[in-house]
Amino acid sequence: MSLQSRDAELTSLTGLRGFAALWVLVYHVWVEATPRLITLGPLDLTPLFSAGWAGVDIFFTLSAFLLSLPYASRQLEGAPRPSLRGYWLRRVQRILPAWYAQLAILTALAALGIGTLPTFTQLLGNLLLLNNFGPLGVVPINPVSYTLAIEFSFYVILPLLAYWLRPGRWWWLALLAIAVTQAWRQLIFPLVAEAAVPLRVVALEQMPGRLDQFAAGMLAAYAYTRAVASGRRANTNLNDALLLAGMTLFAALLWSAHYTVATYWEGHWLLFTWHGLAGIATALMLYAGARGSRIARALFDNAALRWLGLVSFGLYLWHFPLLQWLTATHVFDWIDGYRLPWMLPVVLLLASLIAALSYRWIELPILRLGRPRAAHPQLRTEMIAAPAAAPVEDAARSR
Repeated sequence: MSLQSRDAELTSLTGLRGFAALWVLVYHVWVEATPRLITLGPLDLTPLFSAGWAGVDIFFTLSAFLLSLPYASRQLEGAPRPSLRGYWLRRVQRILPAWYAQLAILTALAALGIGTLPTFTQLLGNLLLLNNFGPLGVVPINPVSYTLAIEFSFYVILPLLAYWLRPGRWWWLALLAIAVTQAWRQLIFPLVAEAAVPLRVVALEQMPGRLDQFAAGMLAAYAYTRAVASGRRANTNLNDALLLAGMTLFAALLWSAHYTVATYWEGHWLLFTWHGLAGIATALMLYAGARGSRIARALFDNAALRWLGLVSFGLYLWHFPLLQWLTATHVFDWIDGYRLPWMLPVVLLLASLIAALSYRWIELPILRLGRPRAAHPQLRTEMIAAPAAAPVEDAARSR
């Protein structure tokens, strides 16, 4: 069946992105509020807070899924070859303007005495996204921005990896990703085993150490594109089951990370497999959500999470500096007792406001350059054609 373009958003995935951004924010507020157990009767809910950093795993896998859709469509249906020039222009438009604006604002505030003024080398390294790049790297001005270097590394190699998104070759991508990831982590860990944990994070989580996670998203995109191209009506019961399987696996990983925290960075087997397994769990959820899972719609397809998904990049970038400022100025010191219930709504409200301003005045104008005017042009960045006859399918949105 030939494919027809349809400019629609995969709303469940937009909401999932919003959830991931919110989850990272909750984690950092939980840490700043002084970490403690969160229980409900006999249930230990602490991993839902202590493992909020796993929102980044969702970001990475979702990014790989969405950006791979045009390449999978090309391989399976003979769609037009994605323009490499257009691909790079969109990646630059999506990441650098908001990031550079933040660097300018943080540097200006530091010059006024709010924060630490970066050295020239540190500022240059952050501008070049070398804030997480081995011996050439520099300390990130915004601690959470180390993930930008990892993601941008994936952008560089995606067009090459996309060669294997075709029948009879996709499994080579899976094997390559697993082999490269394991080789990197097994070789690097002995070199940093005695280093401080933050340095172990930087060393192990360079692009080679997360390739299996990105590959999981790419293969989910291939499977989704193949299902759409086949013209088969989506089986909602099957997709619900796949979503629940992905969520169950992810939950098991969260609790495993929580209860092995004392040995995880000492060389526990999860250190070498956690992110890859999280990528598989997320890939299952992405495929199910894209194919019309009712549970995915119920959980993630709502106005609040979709809006957070829309401004998620700004929310991710700004929540941590905001939290640092509020803490440094002792805004929450008046609270007598556990501060999390007070801190969380304040940080979320202020970070959402800054993210909305960033989206409206920085990201959106840049995203509109060179494209037909649209309310949310980032949703049109990479589209996959969907058969008009498939009622449960949506065209893919981009990051």
